Amino acid sequence: MASTSPESPDSLPSDETVDDDAARAGADQGAGDNADDTAAPEPDAEQRAKEFEDRWLRAKAELENSRKRQRQDLDEARRFGAVPLLASLLNAVDTLQRAIEEASKNASDDDPLIQGLQLTEQQFLMALQDHGVSPLETEVGAPLDPAQHRALLEQPSADQAPGTILSVFQKGYMLHDRLLREAQVVVAKAVDQTPVAEDGDADV
Repeated sequence: MASTSPESPDSLPSDETVDDDAARAGADQGAGDNADDTAAPEPDAEQRAKEFEDRWLRAKAELENSRKRQRQDLDEARRFGAVPLLASLLNAVDTLQRAIEEASKNASDDDPLIQGLQLTEQQFLMALQDHGVSPLETEVGAPLDPAQHRALLEQPSADQAPGTILSVFQKGYMLHDRLLREAQVVVAKAVDQTPVAEDGDADV
């Protein structure tokens, strides 16, 4: 009968070996749990990511709109920022044109003074044109346009229809596509057709 000898202490598992095996088993289980978390993200995380993207898109759109408004404001300031100065220059042009008109009554067009005034007028008008100023077309006989004309007074006229322009007292001007100064005009009105009673028709 064979005899069995007791196992030697070296053949028994040590405490360190048992602890290492348990640690590896725990690590393998934790890795499996992390793999499951990566494969199926939480619904809350997806919702937060979507909300963040929506906020980013709205912020981007608002920034673009703000830049667009700034560009428009700068363009408006560039085109119409000199309105007070240009309006003052128009008053100087009016005075110069009246001086030419009065001087022309007593002198010929060949007069050096008239020619000098006319040259100065042309230089003023060219400078205004370079800044986008153009005369407002106002023709005699055209209907009165309250958006562009200001009626100074009404005069009876048999030649022009009521509500039409008889004469232009002061020219109007446009600045680009806006009215810089309205034209001042005289407007026609109907002639009074009431018959005048003769002496023989007077009541006795």
